[in-house]
Amino acid sequence: MQEYPEPGVLRETFRCLLRSPWTSWVGLRYLKSKKHSRFLSFITLISMIGVALGVTALVVVLSVMDGFEVEMRKRLMNQDLHLLITPKGEGVRSGAILGKSFEDSPLAQKLKASNEVKFAHPILQTEAILRGGKKVSGVVIKGVEPPRLSSLEKTLTESASSPLGTVDLGSQMGGLPKIFLGQSLADEMGLIPGEIVTLISPTETEGPLSSIPRLKRFFVAGIYRSGSPEQELHTVYTEIGAVRSFLKRSGAVSQWEIVLNDFNQASHLKNQLQRESGEFLVQDWMDLNSHLFASLRLERLAMFISLAFIVIVASFNIVTTLTLMVLEKKREISIMKAMGARDPEIGAVFLAEGLLIGGVGIGSGMVLGFGICYALRRWQFVQLPDVYFDRTLPVSFLPQYYAIVAVAAFIIVLCASVYPSLRAARTDPLNGIRFGA
Repeated sequence: MQEYPEPGVLRETFRCLLRSPWTSWVGLRYLKSKKHSRFLSFITLISMIGVALGVTALVVVLSVMDGFEVEMRKRLMNQDLHLLITPKGEGVRSGAILGKSFEDSPLAQKLKASNEVKFAHPILQTEAILRGGKKVSGVVIKGVEPPRLSSLEKTLTESASSPLGTVDLGSQMGGLPKIFLGQSLADEMGLIPGEIVTLISPTETEGPLSSIPRLKRFFVAGIYRSGSPEQELHTVYTEIGAVRSFLKRSGAVSQWEIVLNDFNQASHLKNQLQRESGEFLVQDWMDLNSHLFASLRLERLAMFISLAFIVIVASFNIVTTLTLMVLEKKREISIMKAMGARDPEIGAVFLAEGLLIGGVGIGSGMVLGFGICYALRRWQFVQLPDVYFDRTLPVSFLPQYYAIVAVAAFIIVLCASVYPSLRAARTDPLNGIRFGA
């Protein structure tokens, strides 16, 4: 008999599996007939179920996690912040003011002439301490122009005016400027529309006797909801003139928020503008939320690796099934070798059997996973707590995830089937006929 080195046997085994259809047919016959071995049939069924459950878990988890990312992108798309322009270098940390230097820059002229830009909002942003009643909280206050404030009012869940925008509460509150709080911040501080709050600047000013902090009173005109708890907890909005008065900086602007006609063109336009801007930093919505998307990608990878171990554990059952099958069919293997079957062809028979077991499990898992995802999306029977931006599990159907899961599971099953196949290929025909069942 011709002897093969083990790498050669493995290589020839794969070739025989592809070129000799009879090996797959024999493997299927072996899978169907186990004589009277109920235990072998039972662990074969367990192997299929284990692979199917692992594939199902991978499909469902990846679809749900991608659904969360898709919903997050939709909420970012609806926000009026696609590009952000700020001073570079030390200016960012020191809170530098753009002012007229930006208005006269080639970058500003480029934005005004671009057909991709829908709106360009000047922003005056600073950090302050918000005091309402006995509670205080550190916030970032953004002063915006009336058009930007009007778009914010569309996201209000509670308002001090009824109907919205028809009552000028500023005159009713002694001329105090309006301020808009996020839902999370309002809940934490126990504030409702119509209440009076005070902004305290951490930068002191010189008073008649000593340095005193700058104070300015506002009335809560509304509570907005953006879908981002972090923004709702730390960002408040008011008119830009009120922030200029609070900081005592007339005509100051700290950054520009750009809204595009096509949300998906943000990265392309950012790269184009960044090459033409010398002293300004241009960031798109992906840069501003990079930590969030990076954490989502890391979590998705960690979940994929963790759940892949379910398939790996199930593949151990495939090793056991094929090993017992080789012992049970030792006499048949010896007879096939005596009739002229080569070692790689014998290995291909059991390799085909292992792939059939894994293939049935993978196919069942894909169908079951798709069914669960469809049910989650169709009937939305899983309810989430209020801390999440969505009350139901979002599900996204991406063909590439199904393909990745199927290929990964197939590779695991293939690796598990290699050892029993090589063991079958090395069976001595004389011992098999002499001691076989």
